[in-house]
Amino acid sequence: MINKVMEFAKEKLGNSYRFRHTLAVAEEAKDIASFMKVDTERIYIAALMHDTARGLDSEDMHNEAKKYKINISTLEEKRPILLHGLVAANWLIDKLNIVDWEIYEAICLHTTGAPNMGKMAAALFMADKLAITEGSHIDESLLNARKLLPNEIERAFLWCFAYSFQYLINNNQELHPVSIEAWNYYCKKENLEVLFGKR
Repeated sequence: MINKVMEFAKEKLGNSYRFRHTLAVAEEAKDIASFMKVDTERIYIAALMHDTARGLDSEDMHNEAKKYKINISTLEEKRPILLHGLVAANWLIDKLNIVDWEIYEAICLHTTGAPNMGKMAAALFMADKLAITEGSHIDESLLNARKLLPNEIERAFLWCFAYSFQYLINNNQELHPVSIEAWNYYCKKENLEVLFGKR
């Protein structure tokens, strides 16, 4: 199954930075999955798929979203790139005939996160932010966040939201309402403890 998904990712992304990022995220996801007691093979599949729709232009992204009856928010109408995880998750079922709710959820939520997300979704969300891709800018904040694993994984998880927010704020971009909702949800210690199996 992994080989089939790998070939699909190569077909969609080619020999690009995005494909190198995908491989880096897949390896990071396996590491984080081992801390969180998440199935490493299945999260590897989720990671290979997560950005496969990233290369679609705005028109094609909208068309794919409509094809799969994805609800498009006002923000996603303005920034169709935010739909790429939802489209990729539907491709997993439609084009690769892989039906797995946890994998589907992880791909859908890897950009925004969400309140009450599953462990696999949380692990992929973190891997996407914490993976180091060859040729990418690496700042001290990222390196420090990586050092929080595995002993302070809750802090690393919250850092992923804060880092994403800071990037969007610095670029005068709107914050996704689902991400804000997730941040507010996970700021409550008891919700973090449930996610990471400490309650």
